[in-house]
Amino acid sequence: MTNAQLVLEKIKATLCHEGTTYKGNSGTYMFIEGKTTSEGTINGVVKKLDEQGVAKTAGSFKVLEDGTVMRFTGIATKTSKAITAEVQAQQPDANPGAEPEVENQPEAIAI
Repeated sequence: MTNAQLVLEKIKATLCHEGTTYKGNSGTYMFIEGKTTSEGTINGVVKKLDEQGVAKTAGSFKVLEDGTVMRFTGIATKTSKAITAEVQAQQPDANPGAEPEVENQPEAIAI
């Protein structure tokens, strides 16, 4: 599971009260996950619900593969940064300071 997926799961677990619905500073919102890019970035749309429960598009969200929240309509930047930091802190580098693996290639012999 990528950090982006972990961040969305953390948002669902901590902020959402019914599926993907959450309370923001100016109302009730719900997010709909869209496409995930080949790099692992997750995009989606955010809808604002009125008193009758009718949804209108309010904005969008974008979570990079490393878990960085670029934008998330209805969630305070301070909150999204805290969630990102928490998820990234739980995912330490498997081999800190390790050299990147280099594929062994046969040596070229000049004739």
